[in-house]
Amino acid sequence: MKALIFTMSCGEGHNAIAKSLGQEFDKIGIENKIVQTFGFNHRREVRENKQYLWICKHFPQIYDYIWNKLRMQDKSTDKLPYYAKPCLPYFQKIIEEYKPDIIVCTHSYASAVISYMKKNNMLSDKVVTGTILFDITLAPYWEHSNKVDYIFQPLPNTTEDLIKKGFKKEQIFTSGYPIREVFYETYNKNELRKKLAMGDKFTVLTTSGGNGLGNTKKLVKDIVNAKLDITLIVINGRNKKTYHQVDKFIKKNNIKDVVNLGFVTNIDQYMKASDVIISRGGGNSTAETLNIHKPTIFREKAIINEKITKQYFIENKCAFGMNKIADAKKYIKLLKEDKNLYEEMTRNTNNFIYKYSAKNIVNFLVDKTNNK
Repeated sequence: MKALIFTMSCGEGHNAIAKSLGQEFDKIGIENKIVQTFGFNHRREVRENKQYLWICKHFPQIYDYIWNKLRMQDKSTDKLPYYAKPCLPYFQKIIEEYKPDIIVCTHSYASAVISYMKKNNMLSDKVVTGTILFDITLAPYWEHSNKVDYIFQPLPNTTEDLIKKGFKKEQIFTSGYPIREVFYETYNKNELRKKLAMGDKFTVLTTSGGNGLGNTKKLVKDIVNAKLDITLIVINGRNKKTYHQVDKFIKKNNIKDVVNLGFVTNIDQYMKASDVIISRGGGNSTAETLNIHKPTIFREKAIINEKITKQYFIENKCAFGMNKIADAKKYIKLLKEDKNLYEEMTRNTNNFIYKYSAKNIVNFLVDKTNNK
């Protein structure tokens, strides 16, 4: 048995899902391969990622308008959407050469191609196909994916919207978000702090995703100037410019309680060793934070899908949301000083945890394949 996983680099979340699924296939001895949706053209692949990050950073209002307008389209279509047309010959070639028994997509662009192939008998009926809904709301174009065999949603709140997009109830499964298994493991926060040489102060971690979006230097400066007597962990991702800006600031001012890091491979340890996480609200990072029972402070100037996530978890009392950078210190102070509030928000995370999601998705697809 072999599994083919199509992913896409627009941020790091989709690749993280693909890796989680790949690891679970590995554990049960199933050969698997991860393929970039635009892997046939490296320049196109890089451009897609850069365009996404650029518009998120410079024109979030335009992104929000287009995204919101497109996601409201409910009509299913048999046509292959324009953005996916160049991918079809590449997908056909990969599938013909690899001969997978299972195909999983971690982005709607890829699942649109697979759905089109299913509609047009370009894919064997013996191949089991699945796709991952990567937010707690629907992004645009999911109406192009409804011929995929199964869709796995993080929470049950998107079921009705998926049905409006043409999915049937028997295609939809609530699986949680397929994060790495390390986020389900029990841990000792104090031991981790010793291991990471973090000290024992109330600790806040801020991350802006793998690509380091957001005005991190201004956020760090504002928190430091508030003199909250905390440890601040700053993870800048691949944004070297921001890393050096923060580094220059803490060295110039001889600041001791700020740990400034670039892209790290053990982010789970830093998150577990912290008390509060400040993040943008991507599906992957939000699920990771919930699974280690940490309150979240969502960043300002979020794009629309992040805003929806932000509002959802504020309403469910797992998080606070910043409207401006100056809000961060207010919420940090509140969570540090009000232990009852902190414990309540920590407990509320339990309502949104689906353990071993990646493992359950993989086992489900393997079982369906065995019973074909």
